[in-house]
Amino acid sequence: MFDYAQVRARFNRAHQTYDQFAAVQQEVGRRLDERFEWLKIEPRRILDLGAGTGQMTRAMRKRYPSAQVVALDLAEQMLAVIPKTGRIFKRRRVVCADMHQLPFKAGSFDVVISNFSLQWSYDLRRVMQEVARVLVSGGVFVFTTLGPDTLLECRVAWSKLDEAVHTHGFLDMHDVGDALLASCLADPVIDQERLTLYYPTPVELIKELRGVGVGNTHLERSVGLTGREKWRGFLAGLEAQRSKQGVPLTYEVVYGLAWGTGISPV
Repeated sequence: MFDYAQVRARFNRAHQTYDQFAAVQQEVGRRLDERFEWLKIEPRRILDLGAGTGQMTRAMRKRYPSAQVVALDLAEQMLAVIPKTGRIFKRRRVVCADMHQLPFKAGSFDVVISNFSLQWSYDLRRVMQEVARVLVSGGVFVFTTLGPDTLLECRVAWSKLDEAVHTHGFLDMHDVGDALLASCLADPVIDQERLTLYYPTPVELIKELRGVGVGNTHLERSVGLTGREKWRGFLAGLEAQRSKQGVPLTYEVVYGLAWGTGISPV
C-alpha cells in the first residue's frame, strides 16, 4: 500500500516539468495509440483515465475527431496544463476525480484508455470494476501499466544500504489479468516489454524520475530525510550498475486490452 495523497501531491508538483522528462511515457503512449489501428471502432465518447497533461487525450481526438474525449486525473495541476482552447480540444472535458470512484453513470463511454496511471492505484480491482461499470457493452478498455521489474536498478542500489522500503511495488501482469477477469471485463489480452534507458550520471537519472513525479510514496517509507551519506551510497549503487551505454533504468511495460460486457460488478 502507498500514500495516495502523496501521489497526488507529487504529480501536482511535477506539472511544469512532466512533459520535459516524460520520454518513456510519451513513447509508450505512441505505441498504445498505434494499437487502435487494429480496432474497427467508431467511438462517440472516450475516457482518458489518468490523463496527466493530455497526451492520450490529444491522440484520441486526432484519431477520432468526432468523439468527445473526457480527460480525468487526480492531480488538478496536471490537468491545468491541458490547453483550454483549440480545434483539438473543442469537444473535450477535463475532470479532476479519483479513478477508484468515477463520477459517471453506467455505460457512459465506448472507450477507456489509460497510459501509465494504473500503477498508482491502491486497489486495482476497484479501478477495473469502475471501468467495467462506465463502459458500454462492446466498449473497449486499452491501457498500459508497469510491472515489477520497473526501477529495478533503484531497488538494487538501495538494497545494499538497508532493508527499508524505498520504491513503489508494481503488480505482475498476471495479477493485472486476474483483476480484469474479476471485474466482468471480457477477453483480456495482456503482453509486456522491457525498456531500458541509459543516463550519463545517476543524478540525471534521479532528475528525470523527479521531473515526472516519481518518488517513494509507500506507507512504510521513512518519513525523515535521507542522510547525505546514505544518499551518496545510493548514487554509488546506481553508478556501480553502469554499462557501456550509461547508467541503466528499467521499465517493464504491461499492455492490456479488454472488452466491456455491460455487466456491473457487485
